[in-house]
Amino acid sequence: MMKNNKILIFSVLALANTINPAFAEETESGPYIVAPSVGYYFFDRDNNNNADDGVFYGLGAGYQVNKNFAIEGNYARLNSEVKDEALDQDGIWRLDDENVNADMYRLDAIFSLDLNSDWAPYVAVGYTRLEQSPQFGDDDDMMSAALGVKRKITPALAIRAEARTFHNFDNEDTDYAVNAALVYRFGAEKPAPIIPVVIPPTIPEPIDPCSLDDDGDGVNNCEDKCVGTPANSRIEVTGCRILEVPVEIKLEVLFDYDKAVVKEQYFSEIQRVAHFMAKYPSTHTEIQGHTDSRGSDAYNQDLSQRRADAVREVLVSQFNINPSRLSSVGYGESRLLVSPELTDLDYQMNRRVIAYIKTVVEKVEGSL
Repeated sequence: MMKNNKILIFSVLALANTINPAFAEETESGPYIVAPSVGYYFFDRDNNNNADDGVFYGLGAGYQVNKNFAIEGNYARLNSEVKDEALDQDGIWRLDDENVNADMYRLDAIFSLDLNSDWAPYVAVGYTRLEQSPQFGDDDDMMSAALGVKRKITPALAIRAEARTFHNFDNEDTDYAVNAALVYRFGAEKPAPIIPVVIPPTIPEPIDPCSLDDDGDGVNNCEDKCVGTPANSRIEVTGCRILEVPVEIKLEVLFDYDKAVVKEQYFSEIQRVAHFMAKYPSTHTEIQGHTDSRGSDAYNQDLSQRRADAVREVLVSQFNINPSRLSSVGYGESRLLVSPELTDLDYQMNRRVIAYIKTVVEKVEGSL
């Protein structure tokens, strides 16, 4: 059997030397690896190995001589179990289901039909040696043959699947196996050439600034007097925002003790308030009258009301403010500004009429 195996190996090498070297130089060539490889091994029904079928795992390496021919070596580890109880070669009684490990070494010549296609059918022939532990006979030296197909994933990476038969001429056993593997070939992935792209210079067309609206407010840059207007703002024709601005004014009139007569010195203050109300005709106000703490509550309530009415009358009669826009309320001594009252000034500050007038007006940004 060993003589037959040597003849097979020398025949494979001789066949490789007969392939035209010039043709090989024109095609892809180089080393590659086979890893991982996984398969299933079927022993001959009456096998002398006394082992059950099992899964094997392997790896290998090879050299692609040219597009049609490669030489490849593989190693695989087979995990199996004892098939029938028996004495092994060392005289030990082995029970069924005991573990059996086998190392498989293989050397193949592979003939591919077309490596330049994504699909590449191939056939392989070679020598296989199976070393088993425990052994029930001699190590197996077998001739193997396979039929498979390889599919490119990238220029360097491919996946392949094959069906293989093993024949032992010594005991006439014939085993079978199927397996799949990834194949990576070194140096196959070449970077694509970099082709410089020349972009001709472009001369931009002149842009009319009056056609632009940088802040997007609907007013072009030439007419926009307020640059950078925030989005969703209310604007007027110049591009400036229309803002709501709060405005207010305060009226304060002081009175002599036990008096409800408005002194002339406060007419200018009242006039200022009247101008404010004339400018903003939607405003209304409450005129509030107050007293100090001297006197009874009822008397002070009446006095504070008369003071509020007096100021209201000045606004109506002297400055033509519509009476419907004014109300007057006396609060007596219930809202002292200064308490406790210790000095004449404290009493004076509490004898007062006050009014607060507030509104919100729209103004154009930049005119505030």
